[in-house]
Amino acid sequence: MAEAILRSFDKELEIYSAGIDPVDHVSPVAIEVLSGIGIKLEPSVPQHYSEFENIEFDYLITVGDGTIENLRIPASIKYRRKMHLGFQNPYKHFKDRNELKLKCEEIRDEIYTELEYFYHRIIKRKEG
Repeated sequence: MAEAILRSFDKELEIYSAGIDPVDHVSPVAIEVLSGIGIKLEPSVPQHYSEFENIEFDYLITVGDGTIENLRIPASIKYRRKMHLGFQNPYKHFKDRNELKLKCEEIRDEIYTELEYFYHRIIKRKEG
């Protein structure tokens, strides 16, 4: 979701999206909740971070369970600045699809707010 949200602000941004332990598909619920705010997320297979080990990133944005202190970023990932968006995984311990969708909508809104600030206050300010 984070990649699609950030890309919605500026199609010209060079964005790479990968995980340390990626799942084998993009969730249909994530696709649905993003479409609810006009962002199209295509079904795809998430990539593993090792595909981008030779790139030095300006910003590393991590999204996942826990805090940045708990997150183990592999030493092979090179970056200048980092930002972490910590959420409890909504796919663990949900009772039904409606509950999952509501939790994903909350997370979507939080990610949107954080990345909107990041884009307008950090990326655009740096360019200006």
